[in-house]
Amino acid sequence: MAKSFGILSALTSLILGTLPLQAQQTAEVNVAGESMNHTRFLLQKWAETEKMIAAERNEWEQGKTLLEGRISLVQQSIEDMKKKIAEAEEKLADARKRAAEVEAEKKQAKEASDELLAQAPELEMGIRGILARVPRHTLEKVKVLADRIPKEGVDVKNISAAERFQNVLGILNELNKANQEIASLPEIHDVGGGKKAEAKTIYVGLGQGYFVNAAGDLAGIGTPGTSGWVWQADRAIAKEMLEVLEVMKKAVSPKLVELPATID
Repeated sequence: MAKSFGILSALTSLILGTLPLQAQQTAEVNVAGESMNHTRFLLQKWAETEKMIAAERNEWEQGKTLLEGRISLVQQSIEDMKKKIAEAEEKLADARKRAAEVEAEKKQAKEASDELLAQAPELEMGIRGILARVPRHTLEKVKVLADRIPKEGVDVKNISAAERFQNVLGILNELNKANQEIASLPEIHDVGGGKKAEAKTIYVGLGQGYFVNAAGDLAGIGTPGTSGWVWQADRAIAKEMLEVLEVMKKAVSPKLVELPATID
């Protein structure tokens, strides 16, 4: 009995002695578990943070690429604009140069026009003097142009130099052609004694004229005067004049016919 009691006391002491050690071990296990949970939590947060950083970096790279592309486009647009500005400045310089040339040409044209206008009255006066000595049939050819020549004392502000010179040159052109032609036409001539008769008149250019009637008994010579043509009877040329008319009508073969001429 005493021996059993001793064994029970020893077991009790052993159990009581092991209780603090188990409690300590349990506490350490709990601390280790909490530490692992905390570490796991930190690792999870770190992974999430890395993921966020990667996402931010990727977004930043995409934004950078997009921004660089836009910058490139803007730079290209700037270069294109610079080229266009340079071209525009070049064209503007050319336009200004051309404008200056045109202005110079206008100035020269005006000076020439003013000079021509200053000479026009003298030329028109000379034309009027010439027209007074022109045969009637030639005068009719230039009548339209002659009527356009302003009369003395008329306001000529609205008549350009070109128009005034066109009239003068047109008349001179017609007179030049008439001066190289031989014209034959019927006219009425004074045959003396207050009598007039129809005769065939031949004009050699603008400086000499002859007439003869159909019977060949009246003839004369004409020359231009300051107020029209002056005619003088000269029956001595009647025969030669009839021969000239036959040649002009091609009734006979061409031949040389001598007639008197007066040079004024």
